[in-house]
Amino acid sequence: MKNYLSLVSKYLSANRKKTRLAIAGIAISVALITGIFSMLDVFLKFEKAQIINDKGNYHLLVNNASNKERKAISSRIDVENSGRWIALNDSKINGMKIRLGAIDQSFAENITIHLIKGKFPTKPGEMMIEQWAAESMNVHVNDEIQLTLPDQTQKKYTISGISNDKSGTKASGTPAVYLSVDEAKTMAGQMGNLFLVEFKEKVNVHEAVEDIKSNLNITHDRIGLNNRLLAVIGQGKGRSVTGLYATGAVLFSIVLVAGVLMIYNMFNISVMDRVHRFGLLRCVGASQKQIKKLVKREGIMITLKAIPIGVVSGMLLTFICSVILKYYNQKIFSEIPLFSVSITGIGAGIIIGFLTVYIASLLPARKAAQVSPVNAVTGSSEIKVKKTTKRGSLTKIFRIEKAIGITNALTKKKTLVLMSSSIAISIIMFLGFQVFIDFMYSALKTTKPYTPDISLTSKHGMSESLYKKLSNIEGAEKVYGRMYGKVDATFDANRLTDDYKKRMRQIEVENNGLFIPPQSSLLISYDKSQLQWAKQDLIAGELSKVN
Repeated sequence: MKNYLSLVSKYLSANRKKTRLAIAGIAISVALITGIFSMLDVFLKFEKAQIINDKGNYHLLVNNASNKERKAISSRIDVENSGRWIALNDSKINGMKIRLGAIDQSFAENITIHLIKGKFPTKPGEMMIEQWAAESMNVHVNDEIQLTLPDQTQKKYTISGISNDKSGTKASGTPAVYLSVDEAKTMAGQMGNLFLVEFKEKVNVHEAVEDIKSNLNITHDRIGLNNRLLAVIGQGKGRSVTGLYATGAVLFSIVLVAGVLMIYNMFNISVMDRVHRFGLLRCVGASQKQIKKLVKREGIMITLKAIPIGVVSGMLLTFICSVILKYYNQKIFSEIPLFSVSITGIGAGIIIGFLTVYIASLLPARKAAQVSPVNAVTGSSEIKVKKTTKRGSLTKIFRIEKAIGITNALTKKKTLVLMSSSIAISIIMFLGFQVFIDFMYSALKTTKPYTPDISLTSKHGMSESLYKKLSNIEGAEKVYGRMYGKVDATFDANRLTDDYKKRMRQIEVENNGLFIPPQSSLLISYDKSQLQWAKQDLIAGELSKVN
């Protein structure tokens, strides 16, 4: 009986237009979900690369770590890499301002410092300089150059190596110069002495940090986290990444419902067309359970054909979208990965394929199992025949062809519900993708509406005429400005939190109860455009223009 059922299943499944349509419908659902979740992974990889380029590939920093603390942290089994970073006060080369610092060679790649020529500085008197600065000063490896150090003393250094250009230093015209760590840690004018730590993948960073703090008695004010990187890898306290996947989950549900409605209709029609054959199977002794298995097996066969097509189409869709983004705006998306295989995307596509067919085949399989052997004897092609009443009133209002169409649509309520639901789901899908695009637009740092393409800075301010000239440049969409200034601000000391009081070593309070911060506050003025953008992030209070 099992072999017979298998042969009948192959016979029923072969060369049917409905089967091809079902395969196409499932493949479309799989392709959509694979593409959506693959693009989520592509954006997260791109954002991670941007953050590593800006901030560095580290999770934890410890300020002024001792040798004992560094050895204890580096020897932990959950630590992938670690190194020291020492930042010194601004120095000069031939009167030109430079950013002086030092980094352990083993950790240099983590903060995107790559050696191009020569060797890394390891001894006193050796230095490494960026390529663009070396070219502008016409200096090479092994050349001697004189530095004015933070304590204003002058010393000659030998260029041991040339490193890659950093976008921030190149844009500001202030080259980065690196010394050996052993020499830098003995020099005066240190702005920061940091120990940077990169944990291994799948390590709970927050638990590891708490363990380090408790075992080594490191105070909270000496600890820092790369929160932007943690947010991208899903360990941040923000909701940016979870929000992206929540949007993906909503779209997943919408595609699932749309796919079930579409595939169910095809399965239902297919079952109705084969009522006589199911009756014959019941006549030869097939049980209801075997009939159900037959219909579900047919669904699995269709799914196994549709999933590879859908997965490949989804990956191709991801590649096309990545290409469009990369070459549409190379300045922003130049580092977006083109060829990316997303396990999450493929897994989501496979799950949507099997879930769609499983849910869509439940009711048709039950109907097929309820077919009576009488259907085969009588030759009936329907499970239940319902009498329909004649409706002639519509012909008095509409022409005959319109009246017949409306009557057929309204009489078959299930078909009407399925058709209406399919149209509604299509509208929801369109609106859902629009919401998803808007969410991605506002979630990514690189696509913020207030991210400028060009920034002009001046310590002495800019004239109103320059502002107007820039606004009239062809192709300039928006020109806006802001001003900064430091002020000594005070506020009510009662508003200080207990956590802030613990972290601050010294708190000064005047007789009138006003708190005096140890540092000046930064006062920023926005123009009209920026005030509108700032209102979107306003938590409480009012933000309005004051004349």
